[in-house]
Amino acid sequence: MVKYQYEFPLDKTGKAGAVKPYRGGKNDFVTPVANLSGVAEILTNAALKATEAYSQLGQDRLGAVLISKVKGWAYADREGTLFVEESDNNNVWTTTAAVNAAAGVLTETDWVYLSKRYYRFRYVNGNLQQSEFAVYQSVGAGEMDVRVSEKAPLQIDFSTIQTDDGLLKVKARNTVDCVFHENADSAGEGAALPVNGAAHLLVEVYGTAETSEVKFWGKLLSGQKLPIRGVKSDDASSASGTLGKAEAWAFEIKGFKEIIMEIASITGGSLSVKGTAIS
Repeated sequence: MVKYQYEFPLDKTGKAGAVKPYRGGKNDFVTPVANLSGVAEILTNAALKATEAYSQLGQDRLGAVLISKVKGWAYADREGTLFVEESDNNNVWTTTAAVNAAAGVLTETDWVYLSKRYYRFRYVNGNLQQSEFAVYQSVGAGEMDVRVSEKAPLQIDFSTIQTDDGLLKVKARNTVDCVFHENADSAGEGAALPVNGAAHLLVEVYGTAETSEVKFWGKLLSGQKLPIRGVKSDDASSASGTLGKAEAWAFEIKGFKEIIMEIASITGGSLSVKGTAIS
């Protein structure tokens, strides 16, 4: 997607206005839809199909000028969700912020201060196909990642995190195992995994089925079920479902309420889908 840098145009009152694209012939025009000052960059205006997602390519913020914070806007005629995600390796992504976008309403995130090397904006459309859609970003540069207002050195009490012999206590990560399907021979959603603060999920798909399809779903607070993308362990490819077996998939699930591994179809045998969530 070609990126266009521009300043939000003025509305009739002389205030800067956020814009939505209007496609006419070979040109894209803009019209104010809300008062908003600043400089922004359009990332995409290609309408999405039902449940389809747009993902910005990972952006390396450690360039000549440090990008310390980002802010995003989304406009669509159908409801969806805008995510700000971060990654240490431009491969495995963690959700830092998310905002639900109502149909026909320009929706913005707060300024999100970044802590990892890469960031991206991702938008997941709802259950209806769009006819109008746009995502914008603004970036803030040059600020320090750590902002401390106290002039005097911080007083830190280590007594609560030390053992009797002076060693620091280390808290192990919590893990929860989930059996989504056990030797299933028919299609169905199976058991759901309550996220309960977990951030990562590793899922194994295996069995004797001749053909099968597993779809990956995340359920939001509203109860809406959206596709989620996993990263396949052997080749680092990403997808929101699989036709294969003897596979392992890694997911970032922070912010979702439940995770569902739906067997959409199966023939000639059985299939098991099991996972381990890590907080």
